[in-house]
Amino acid sequence: MTTDQILIFALLTVILANFIWGRFRFDFVSLAGLLIATFIGLVPAKEVFSGFSHPAVITVAAILILSEGLMSSGFVDAMVKTLETKAKSPIKQFYFLVGGVAFFSAFMNNVGAMALFMPVAIKIARKNEIAPSRFLMPMAFSSLLGGMITLVGSPPNIIISTFRVQSIGKAYRMFDFAPIGLALCVVIIPIIIFLAPKLIPQRRKSVSQEDFFEITDYTYMVKLTEGSSMIGKSLMELGGEYFRNVNVIGYVRNKRKHARVSPYLVLQENDLLLLEASTANIQDFLRLTKLSLSGSKKLSVDEIGGNGIVLSEVVVTPTSNFVDRTARDMNLRNNFGVNLLGVARVGQRVAQSPNRVLMRPGDVLLLQGSEGSIQEVISDLGALPLQDRGIKLQSTSKIALSLGIFVTALLLVAVEFLRPELAFATAALLMIATGVVSIQNAYDAMDLPVLFLLGGLIPVSTALETTGAANLIAESIVKISSGVPAWVTVLLVLIITMALTNIINNAAAALIMAPVAISIAQVLGLNVDPFLLAVFVGATSAYLTPIGHQSNTIVMGPGGYHFGDYWRLGLPVSILTCVVSIPVILFFWPL
Repeated sequence: MTTDQILIFALLTVILANFIWGRFRFDFVSLAGLLIATFIGLVPAKEVFSGFSHPAVITVAAILILSEGLMSSGFVDAMVKTLETKAKSPIKQFYFLVGGVAFFSAFMNNVGAMALFMPVAIKIARKNEIAPSRFLMPMAFSSLLGGMITLVGSPPNIIISTFRVQSIGKAYRMFDFAPIGLALCVVIIPIIIFLAPKLIPQRRKSVSQEDFFEITDYTYMVKLTEGSSMIGKSLMELGGEYFRNVNVIGYVRNKRKHARVSPYLVLQENDLLLLEASTANIQDFLRLTKLSLSGSKKLSVDEIGGNGIVLSEVVVTPTSNFVDRTARDMNLRNNFGVNLLGVARVGQRVAQSPNRVLMRPGDVLLLQGSEGSIQEVISDLGALPLQDRGIKLQSTSKIALSLGIFVTALLLVAVEFLRPELAFATAALLMIATGVVSIQNAYDAMDLPVLFLLGGLIPVSTALETTGAANLIAESIVKISSGVPAWVTVLLVLIITMALTNIINNAAAALIMAPVAISIAQVLGLNVDPFLLAVFVGATSAYLTPIGHQSNTIVMGPGGYHFGDYWRLGLPVSILTCVVSIPVILFFWPL
């Protein structure tokens, strides 16, 4: 083993360990790994940032913008609304949700499809008094299966296609993956629908807005009496000393209730402050201020809202700026005019003061503020709303325009008239130029952490090949599987990739395993396609954990799932994926 091979193995071990540990964001780990690889001579300095101009990165970014365009135009909303109104019974609604998210995941980012259907699923579950846990995990798994139908369904698809170009000089076409993806959907989705009620735990019904106010915490009314040191000062001035662990969620002045609370509100004598806090924190507040309670009661949603103030539930995504931070760190009230009223984790409200909770991916947050301020928080800090957005009222011409641009790009790629990165980048630019999606929304739509992950890991993946390390791994796998039919080696590649993608990002799993798959095919002197396609299937099949794919992560909080819940349904789905995909791969792409 050469020095460079030892170094690349050591670096990949550190990168994978950090992905699994989760202490640092995966985009940071990817960039740090890239720079270290450059400094130790594994990646040439002139190629250090070549990954950011890679066709896979450009194509993924363009697809994200096109997905946003389809949603902004109202096309996707109209389709969802139409299907929703035609599905009346709970079982038909279940079919609609699972099938709908699979269909849209084939042509747009599968996380985007989940974000679109998840509020609909929660609304339907609450209406029928069914636990959302019965809907959300099957939908997440279906989004992964649907993402395997086309070239644009998921980032690993595009990554695998670019590796095929490097290996044999030709990319996969738009619908080359369809036999595999359709076979998996047709066989596995009905089984998911059948098994879900039996294998998914009946977690408590989802945390509704009312639920947030029926668990341990109370709200209190405090009157500012004459002589109080708080009189004449703003909430911003008093925040650090008095309101560290107490939320001001409303006030009464001159017998008029105000739900909108500005950080610049100057307190006056006889103001009644509506406070939310745990019992211990309110006692600390009373001792500090020398005030007394004017009353205490449980709040209803109506009492907290009103006057342009709404309550909104949002879920924290893995790439959100909420992750590993508290509301106090982000100064939500002063920066956005929003109060954090509650945090729910795996279906249960976190009992401690919301402002002090260190947030995690999958947490459900209850925010209070104006619609505009909450939308600003969602956009700037990265979260997904859980309430049903309702259909967007857009002109038919804009819907037709967005659909026309998208379908034209698909056709141009399908007939191989244009390369995918060129066709989809042009289509994204046309979406912006025609006003279907604004430039700001286009930038917001691009999942920068994923793009940075790809841009950082692509040169490292190339180093895995150039140092001969990929060939070394391939020889070891071939040696392990010696004496068995070649299809068993293909299955082994799929299983290894599947195991990897359940603990790290799916794009990272594809980037690491693709060069190994190519090397195995070369060592065996066989067709490279079955091995690359095994990586393609394995990299998308993250069914065993909530951390392998964002679709799994974002349903964890709203569904009330525990970490160990995923394997109950995920294990049979993983086994079925292997059983179905290997024969299909070998039939259409013989060894």
